[in-house]
Amino acid sequence: MVKHWINRSKEVGLTYPTMFFIIIMSILTTFTEIFGLGIFLPIFQYIKMKGDIEALISESEIWKHIVNTFSFFNTEVSLSVLLFIAFSFFIGRQIFTYIRVVFKTTISYKLVKKLRNKIFDNYLSANTSFHDNVPIGNISNTITVEIGSAILSIMQPLELISYLIMALGYLSILFLLSWQMTIVAVVVLLFASLIPNVWIKQSAKVGRDLTKANTILSTFLITRLKSPRLVRLAGTQTAENKEFSSLTQKQCEKSIYSAKLLAKTDVVLDPIIIGLSLIFLYVSYTSFSMQIEVIGLYLVIALRIMPVSKSIISQWQSIQNLLGPLEMVEDRLNEMKKSKELNNGNLELKTINESIQFIDVSYSYPESNANALTNISIKIPANRVTALVGPSGSGKSTFIDLLPLLRVPSSGVIKVDSIDINKYTLNSLRNAISYVPQSPQIFDGTIAQHIRYGKSNASNNELIKAAQLAGINLFIEELPLGYDTNLGEDAIRLSGGQKQRLDIARALVSKPKIIILDEPTSNLDANSEEEFRLTMQKIRENADVTIIIISHRLYTIADSDQIIVLNNGVVESVGKHIDLIKHNEWYGKAYKIQNMTS
Repeated sequence: MVKHWINRSKEVGLTYPTMFFIIIMSILTTFTEIFGLGIFLPIFQYIKMKGDIEALISESEIWKHIVNTFSFFNTEVSLSVLLFIAFSFFIGRQIFTYIRVVFKTTISYKLVKKLRNKIFDNYLSANTSFHDNVPIGNISNTITVEIGSAILSIMQPLELISYLIMALGYLSILFLLSWQMTIVAVVVLLFASLIPNVWIKQSAKVGRDLTKANTILSTFLITRLKSPRLVRLAGTQTAENKEFSSLTQKQCEKSIYSAKLLAKTDVVLDPIIIGLSLIFLYVSYTSFSMQIEVIGLYLVIALRIMPVSKSIISQWQSIQNLLGPLEMVEDRLNEMKKSKELNNGNLELKTINESIQFIDVSYSYPESNANALTNISIKIPANRVTALVGPSGSGKSTFIDLLPLLRVPSSGVIKVDSIDINKYTLNSLRNAISYVPQSPQIFDGTIAQHIRYGKSNASNNELIKAAQLAGINLFIEELPLGYDTNLGEDAIRLSGGQKQRLDIARALVSKPKIIILDEPTSNLDANSEEEFRLTMQKIRENADVTIIIISHRLYTIADSDQIIVLNNGVVESVGKHIDLIKHNEWYGKAYKIQNMTS
């Protein structure tokens, strides 16, 4: 178990020197407290004997050592000096406690930050299949909630060690004061510690259940927060409120049950420890004839050890309770590492002079027996416009995902200028590609920040040039704040066409070798479609870039240099618009229907 904890600690970045320093601070804290309490025995004796040093030496061996120590420092024994020493030890205890608490808290927050960064980095480095299968709410809950609890579960054993050191220190004094009573007390406490064992085991299960409840709630919340308009227009507010209330109720019940288990431990242990103290008071007075100052000190220390004993058991229970978040974070991190994208290339993709070739490429999704793409062999000429069309589910998006290696072909090879794309580094391959999605993904920020996304060091001139090429510059310049206008999340104040052109400007500013536009006109009206077509013409004439467009609207891609018709995962036809109308059945019908409805 200890070895397992050490391995987990190393995994999250908790080093041996850090552990050692925290333990040393705990030892120093215990040392100063023990001496601070222990010195009260000679203080009580000094007061009782009214400062008669000779009488004190004759009655107690301890006083011989005290007098010799004072003589060594050429100091006379007095009540004020003894009280000053006691106070100094307590000040020392507070200083060491402060150092330990601040250091441990600082390390905890740094580990949380480090682990959050690690999870986020691994998430972005994981393959597309992982992103497809793991809900965003799951990842969000892991990063924002569970990581904090996971780090707490790693740090709790150090706190447990601190309490154990303190308990051993207290017991050593109690043993010196009355070894008989201390042995009895230890045996009773050991048996008493077995009582909460069943609750501790339950805490581990409740911790895992609470982690699951948090994950489900987070996933539900993120999906609904992204779609308030849909919820209201669909008239499902009552149903959604009911479902959310049900999820929060389950989370609340698990949290309360966890708190009850911890409270039971406190309730059971307190009477046992207080009872032991009262028994000691009775037995020491009636049977052992102990001096009143010894009885008093013993009770003080016994009362000091009471919260420490409780803390040892509650810390252990808390560790069990936090195993759920720790296991979840570990599992999620391991899944991401196993899903990490392979990057074995070492060439830099700087230019595309000839073409992009798909040679006998097939792809099937994980856990699927059927191919999404089968034996695709096609050449996409450089610095030309190639359109990809076909019915829904024909494999167009899958085709596009293969080029930047978001998905890896099951068989076949993709080449750029006759070089296998696997020989290029992932960074250089993807930096050469700009992607414009069907629904522009615009983060909260200014227009300039959005256009610069992907090239943070782009100059103002580059921004303006990209906006001009995308046909959005006049609109931006009419705004009171121009390029410094804040868009808000998803830029809800912009029209579909404005969002589209703004995102095209973002794609252009990095001067990519390839631009991929995924259904760019699906949410546009007729006027915006025409503006998009003119924008494509302008880009084609003024930029050396290979453009690949996925589209259902055949009118907008009629001027393409090459149109590829995909159907059921295979290339059905390749040609220009006029040829495909005549020779491809699906294309001819689709174009005719669209003309009739436009």
